[in-house]
Amino acid sequence: MRAMVKQRLSLGLVLLTATSMFAAANCDNGDTVVSVNVSYDMTAMDVQSSVSRLHVTISPKSGGSPVTTDIDIMRDSDGGITNAAYKRVTVNGLSGMADVTVEAVGSNNDTILTASTTVDLREHGGVAAFVKFARMPAPTPDAGTTGSGGSEGSGGTTGSGGTTGSGGTTGSGGEGGSAGGTMAATQNGSGGNRGTGGA
Repeated sequence: MRAMVKQRLSLGLVLLTATSMFAAANCDNGDTVVSVNVSYDMTAMDVQSSVSRLHVTISPKSGGSPVTTDIDIMRDSDGGITNAAYKRVTVNGLSGMADVTVEAVGSNNDTILTASTTVDLREHGGVAAFVKFARMPAPTPDAGTTGSGGSEGSGGTTGSGGTTGSGGTTGSGGEGGSAGGTMAATQNGSGGNRGTGGA
């Protein structure tokens, strides 16, 4: 039963919104009217459940004083919002492009989230402004610049093998020659002089 009531309430809000758009577009009393229609994206369900009032600011881009108004949020016993999804705001004296900004204000008077749109105001006419609260997805962390590998290290200076050692001075044959001479002198007396050839 409660679900049916909420469905009927939602349908009623849709019909009221459509009616407001029609009325805003067909003003016959000479007023300049903005029908501010507020909705909530799936990413802003926490805003819808905790908002206490909506602060609306309509600021003309070409200069002129902005128009502000508040929309108090009313709820049922289950916490559902029972307000109409729109509010007609009279902005007499304004025309041209204008920013429509809506702040969702919490019970502590803190701004929970802000949403805005731009409309083209027609003097003595009406226009509908659709403002949706939505939380932007968190930006993807930047991977950063790829770091360089640094300078390639050198292998160091190749060590030298040192000075090749010399084999030393070749030794002399010694006194072998004189020994030969003695042997020759024994066999041949005149061959003694041959022994000196060993030196």
